[in-house]
Amino acid sequence: MLALAQSLFDVSTDDVVRRLKLLLPYPSPDRLTAEELRARPDFYGPFWIATTAVLFLAATGNFARLVESEHPSLFKADYSLVPLAATIIYGGLIGVPLLARLSVVFTDEEVANIDFKKIICVCGYGLAPSIPVSILCIIPVSFLRWVFVLGGLALSLYFLRANLLMEISVKVRWLQLTLIVSPVLLQVLVFFVYRVRFFAGDRQ
Repeated sequence: MLALAQSLFDVSTDDVVRRLKLLLPYPSPDRLTAEELRARPDFYGPFWIATTAVLFLAATGNFARLVESEHPSLFKADYSLVPLAATIIYGGLIGVPLLARLSVVFTDEEVANIDFKKIICVCGYGLAPSIPVSILCIIPVSFLRWVFVLGGLALSLYFLRANLLMEISVKVRWLQLTLIVSPVLLQVLVFFVYRVRFFAGDRQ
């Protein structure tokens, strides 16, 4: 167990940075890095990405509300945004592989055919665009916020498709759909809940 945990966190900062670059469609992603990600998924990068995303989503949501407040001196931070961000992000990273594991129970599919570590790893790295998006969304313009959110979501889904969804191959059709749809829904949920719930008001 200790050896498994060590292997999941045995990556360097350079490794994490190279894996993050896979989120960018241009220039073309490095094939060796992509193959390494599939062969040796890690939890170190996803953990720090998820933790940073929770803090940034909550902080920028409150800061945007302060910017838009008509009476800044009376502004009170909404601390409920922190547990909300933590719930959708950490909950999603736990819930997606858990759903996949429970789904396997009701099929004759071999558990060994599904790499749950890779699901967590890819979903975690796929959340990285939410961090710069949260900073850009401080700009108090509704249309631009939607553009930023949809752009970040597109990068996340691109990363998922290239490093996870294209490789899912199981015999049971509904299980295959579950393994494809659940990671996608996680990304959509994070970005859209952030856009809709974390801003009290918008300027057109």
